[in-house]
Amino acid sequence: MFDVSFQEVFLILLVALIVIGPERLPKLARTLGTWVGRGRALFNSMRNEVERELQLEELRKAEKDLKKDLDFQKDLGDLDLNKDVMADDQPRKSSSAAKPASTSGGSIATGGRPGEAAAPATPSAASDTADETPRTGTDKNQ
Repeated sequence: MFDVSFQEVFLILLVALIVIGPERLPKLARTLGTWVGRGRALFNSMRNEVERELQLEELRKAEKDLKKDLDFQKDLGDLDLNKDVMADDQPRKSSSAAKPASTSGGSIATGGRPGEAAAPATPSAASDTADETPRTGTDKNQ
């Protein structure tokens, strides 16, 4: 805080001893020490109060950000629920693999030739049309 060396302090005390006198110097030192102590206590109290206010402000900001994030997540959750509700309200589209191919039109899988059925698009649909015997890895004709 103050850049005062030992020699400067000694010089100040020597001048104070000469000006004030040896009888009143101890009482002055006590009074001066009391005031310095009160000043330090006041400064520390104010510093602690400012630090507490800063921490409180940071906590309030963090709380506000957290509430904002939670509200945003809640809104996203509501949107997802609304999508699910809207999806349930709409009729479901069936996949083309589950429908039998018509004989009147062509199929993309067979090159568009009329009268030919399309091959199943998914492996599960292929196993439905194949024989019901399970295949194993030991069969060489696979």
